[in-house]
Amino acid sequence: RSELEAGEALGRSVAQKFVTRARGDRAGAAIGTPAQWTQLETDAIARGEIPWYSLELPKRPPMLPLFGKVKAFLFDSLTAISLRPGPPPPTSSDKMKKETEEVFNYTNNPTRENTRIVHFWADGVGTYTPPGHWDAIAAEDFIIKNFSEVRWARNMALVNMSLMDAGIVCWDTKYYYCNPRPTQMNPNIKTLTGIPNFPAYISGHSTFSAAAAGVLGHIIPEKAAEYDAMAKEASLSRILGGIHYRSDCEVGLVVGKNVAGYAIARARTDGAD
Repeated sequence: RSELEAGEALGRSVAQKFVTRARGDRAGAAIGTPAQWTQLETDAIARGEIPWYSLELPKRPPMLPLFGKVKAFLFDSLTAISLRPGPPPPTSSDKMKKETEEVFNYTNNPTRENTRIVHFWADGVGTYTPPGHWDAIAAEDFIIKNFSEVRWARNMALVNMSLMDAGIVCWDTKYYYCNPRPTQMNPNIKTLTGIPNFPAYISGHSTFSAAAAGVLGHIIPEKAAEYDAMAKEASLSRILGGIHYRSDCEVGLVVGKNVAGYAIARARTDGAD
């Protein structure tokens, strides 16, 4: 009984540290205020761009516009800002027009295979979402590798710290640029999946997927190329489904990979390898 009680006490002690951290990580304020929501549009207009706005009827508040200010696990707030990529193509540019046309062409002529890809990676509201999808992928392969319980805990921590921090950098980028969705630029685009209620640039699916794939490739090197291909397919699914422009997805993959680098750096020095 003493062993059980000691284990329970240790578990509660560790859990309390995470609860305390969560209470002060600023996630509770991520919804923002109406004044802050308006300022996002105002800032985009001041830069000469068309701002993103909710396409819901009635219009809904943006989803967690201040999530980019949440405390990260792998780096400090200044590093998070430094990971923010450069701007998307200007909304009035030929490049934006070309990328919007590409999205329209895919959604106007969907193939069976493209539709399968869109639905496989959709991970919308009411599902395990992109981070949960990658946790499921990780779990399946960790079972095959017959990892011990402590290695499971360590590996899942690495994957999920990378996913969490990828979300922070991604959301910081989304609301910093407040870039419109393809369906806002061209209302004739009929998406193959639901339209998220937040800006386009950069793609969350792409960022999450590259962040998870990078860490998993470090943990299971023989599958690194397979994880990379899966991340790229998840990214492509958002173009095929009419949700994102190519720039959103390509840059999202780069950002996710950069975030994964911090988790990999920690893995190399945590004593487990």
